[in-house]
Amino acid sequence: MQWETIRLDGEGAVRELVLNRPQARNAVNLQVLKDLNAACAHLDTLPDCRVVILRGEGPTFCAGADLKERLSHGGPLQHTVHRARLGARAIDALGRLAPITIAAMQGHAIGGGACLGAACDFRIGAQGAQVSVRESSLGLSLSWQSIPNFVHVVGAARAKEMILFGELHDAPTLLAWGYFSQVVPEPELLAAARRLADKVLRQPPLPVEMTKASINALVRALDRSVFHLDEYGLGLSGRSQDAEQALKAFFEGSTPEWRYE
Repeated sequence: MQWETIRLDGEGAVRELVLNRPQARNAVNLQVLKDLNAACAHLDTLPDCRVVILRGEGPTFCAGADLKERLSHGGPLQHTVHRARLGARAIDALGRLAPITIAAMQGHAIGGGACLGAACDFRIGAQGAQVSVRESSLGLSLSWQSIPNFVHVVGAARAKEMILFGELHDAPTLLAWGYFSQVVPEPELLAAARRLADKVLRQPPLPVEMTKASINALVRALDRSVFHLDEYGLGLSGRSQDAEQALKAFFEGSTPEWRYE
C-alpha cells in the first residue's frame, strides 16, 4: 500500500508507520490526516501484525499542524470543523489499533505530534527530544479529542501544565512525568523501539490484545461523551480576535494584547 505522506515499512508481526514529510518536518496537513486514517484502516486488515512503531522520517518526529495550510485554508467554520474531525478520527484510529503501538520520537513533537504520541501505548524519546502543545498559546482550544489522552498519560496536573502554557519540555522531564517510558541516545531510538516490540512478541498474543483493549475501555469510557464536540470549540476559538493576535505574534515574534474576544 502507498500513500502520499505516510509510509508503511516492514512485514509480519512488526510494522513501522512512518510520517513521511521530512521536507516539512512531518507537519500535519489534511493529506497526512487522510493518509493516517487510511494506513490505520489497512493495518486493521493485517491479522499477523502485533506491534506498530510510529516514527517520523528525518530529524523531526512531527512539527505539528501545518500553520501555512491553516493560513491559506482558513475558510468557513465548516472547513475548520472538518479538519478537526479528521484529526480526531486519525487519533482514534491510532488509539484503537489492536496491535501494541510504540511512538519513537526524536527532535520536536509539537502540537499534533505530541497528540499522536499520546495516542500510542508507549513512547520512547531520544535524549534531545522536546515536546510542546502550543494550541492554547496560539489562541486555540486543543482538539482531536486529545485532552483525555494527555490526562491518561501524565495525569491532570501535568496535562494542564503541558497544554495551558505551550512550553517545550525536554526528554528527562517527560520521562519523570510518564510521557516517555524510556529515553535513549538518538542513534539507538529505533533499536530501542524494536527491542520493546520484541518484548511484546515474546508474550502470548491473545492476553496482550485483551489486556490492551480492557485497559483502554476502562480509562477511555467517558472520553467521547465529554469531548464529542471539541472540533466546534476549535472552530469557534480559532475565529476569535485573540487567536488572530496569537498567530500574528507567533510569526512576527511580537507580544500580543489579549482582548478576551
